Amino acid sequence: MYAASSDLPPAVELGPGDDMAVVRLGGRRLLAAVDQVVAGRHVDPGVTPIALVGRKAITRCLSDVAAMAGTPVAALVAVTLPPGFGADRARALFDAMRATAEQFGAPLIGGDIAMHADADDPLVCSVTVLAEPGPAGVVRRGGAQVGDTLFVTGDLGGSQRSDGEEPPRHLRFEPRLAAGLALAQTLGDRLHAMIDLSDGLGRDAGHLAAASGLRIEIDADRLPLHRGCSWQNALEDGEDYELAFAAAGEVPAAIAGVSVTAIGRFVAAGEGGGGADAENAVVVRVDDAWVPAATMGWEHGS
Repeated sequence: MYAASSDLPPAVELGPGDDMAVVRLGGRRLLAAVDQVVAGRHVDPGVTPIALVGRKAITRCLSDVAAMAGTPVAALVAVTLPPGFGADRARALFDAMRATAEQFGAPLIGGDIAMHADADDPLVCSVTVLAEPGPAGVVRRGGAQVGDTLFVTGDLGGSQRSDGEEPPRHLRFEPRLAAGLALAQTLGDRLHAMIDLSDGLGRDAGHLAAASGLRIEIDADRLPLHRGCSWQNALEDGEDYELAFAAAGEVPAAIAGVSVTAIGRFVAAGEGGGGADAENAVVVRVDDAWVPAATMGWEHGS
């Protein structure tokens, strides 16, 4: 699916495998990422207001910018509509995407519209976001060190649930752009790796572990949970769009108005609790037992 990094031109500083690619253009570095929202997979088209579909299409991609401690510059959108979608709904969708992109400093600068031939085909919104590195530089998934602490921002679990009259959190989350920038500036070279939590803490911690060649041990009792959620929800539900990061030394309890919680540690691969196979690259301590967690999460096809 992807070209190997050795096949990429020298201008590509960072290719597939991280939250965003990094390309050198002249004397500057450009970050780029593409993501999509597919009706029936990422949103329920029967109950989700079209404006929230458009909002999520943008914010989902902006969460990748936060994970790289970048600053959004612009966005491009390509949408494939089902037949009979209607001009008014299409206008509402694009208005929501445009307003959300402008809100977060990534104005729409282009795109494309197409129509499915089959009435059963779903709405698909594909968004490409361009960004610049923040003042402290790019933060990647790889780079964690033995002895680092694993931290997360905010609370986890239950992203698909509605809170009273509010829509589910996966439709109204705020991408942690300010927190990503503030972490990079505050911690400097003590911030070793970072990722946004889209697939669930289990899978995404697994990405951090794999990128650094280490193992992660998480304490279930330390996980910050949304009301009514369990440690399993935090590991499995996905679409929290918080940040998980590896850092050394002291870290503030809150940053850019968002809580920060230490939930685990990085150890050498094969050490600590549980086994030494890939499934045990991330383990969670529950009472006195180690539970493999690297495959715990939501597989949403992204």
